[in-house]
Amino acid sequence: MSKYWEQRATQRELEATLITEKYLARMDIALKEAQHDILRQIDAFYGRYAKDNKLTLTEAKKTLTANEFKAFKEIDLKRFREMSLSGNPMYEPLLNAISYRVRISRLEALNANIQMTMLQLYGSDNGLQAYAYTGLSEVYKKTYYHTMFDLAAFGAAGTVQYLSDTTMREMLSYNWSGKEFSTRIWGHQKQTIDDVKKSLERSFAAGHSLDHTSKAIMEKTSVVRSRVEALVRTESNFFHNLAAQNSYADADLEKYEVLATLDMKTSDICREKDGMIFLTKDYKPGKTAPPFHVRCRTTTIPWFDESEYTAFEQRQSMNGLVDSMNYEQWSAKFVRK
Repeated sequence: MSKYWEQRATQRELEATLITEKYLARMDIALKEAQHDILRQIDAFYGRYAKDNKLTLTEAKKTLTANEFKAFKEIDLKRFREMSLSGNPMYEPLLNAISYRVRISRLEALNANIQMTMLQLYGSDNGLQAYAYTGLSEVYKKTYYHTMFDLAAFGAAGTVQYLSDTTMREMLSYNWSGKEFSTRIWGHQKQTIDDVKKSLERSFAAGHSLDHTSKAIMEKTSVVRSRVEALVRTESNFFHNLAAQNSYADADLEKYEVLATLDMKTSDICREKDGMIFLTKDYKPGKTAPPFHVRCRTTTIPWFDESEYTAFEQRQSMNGLVDSMNYEQWSAKFVRK
């Protein structure tokens, strides 16, 4: 294993991680704003209908009065229609479900407003999907161009592809795990909305106070963070490695090597794959290339027949510089007793 390529891989992985962290931070802000908006809606709901700071499911399911329904149509429904003009098809089901209703319950109106907030969280220009797409695109471009530069500096120059917006849209629709990224992130949104609805009904059925209900909703919406983070980190690893793989192909390299991280958090499968060499044409995420699992940190490096001048090279590990070796050899020497 070449020290040069290990260093390059470490640098490129760090760059991809920093990009991912930047967009996850922006997602955190968007999530906190959405949570604040949902809690404000619940607070207003209790303020309007609760007695002694408690609200029963029967009260919550009462039909809006004529004046309340008129206000819902003139304010909330109008806002929903304006949001739907963004062209995002995910708004249409909610809009169609409530546009032609002649009556609606208090709880249905609350759920509709919460659902619209969640749709905004995921689908607006400053939503989770937009941030994720922009971040993953940045990861791919930076990895591809920098890897092509590294290869050229090493003497393995190839034909550099221009990554247009159209190319990136096609690239980000790559279905490598059974579902496209957009399908999976919107699946998270639907699950969260369903969880919030069930939590509200349970709270009202139990006659819980505003504080208790708000805490329950915060817990349900906070799950969004861990779900999205796991998805984005895994996708970032995928597109980081896909960009490297495409640069190998564009430089006409026949083989690549799997490079795992040498520390105690490395998964069993990544330990097993570390140091394995595969044909570029046999690249398959999850099988011959990372990600091998959720939140995978493993990457790849181009393979050259460098045995004559890499015999005494070293690689980085949690123990500092060690002789060039794969994960199992490192573990046997430094970890296992």
